[in-house]
Amino acid sequence: MVTVVDFVVQLVVSVFDLVRIFLLEVLLGVDPLTALSFLVGGGLTTAAVAGFGYLVVGAVLNQLTGSGASAPDSGAEEPTR
Repeated sequence: MVTVVDFVVQLVVSVFDLVRIFLLEVLLGVDPLTALSFLVGGGLTTAAVAGFGYLVVGAVLNQLTGSGASAPDSGAEEPTR
């Protein structure tokens, strides 16, 4: 049975292996234009995921706490009829 420590160690080792393989075999193994387009695509994807994640976290916090831009103003008075 795998322990939590074994899992974390394997995860960290895998991340370093992934970075090594990416640098040596993917990024340095192709022409510069392909590497540049790969990095630009990765940057755009990261920016899109970060932006969407920011919106999701804001929506969840708004739903859980009731505060935020879409929350009703507590100081606003009800109009009389």
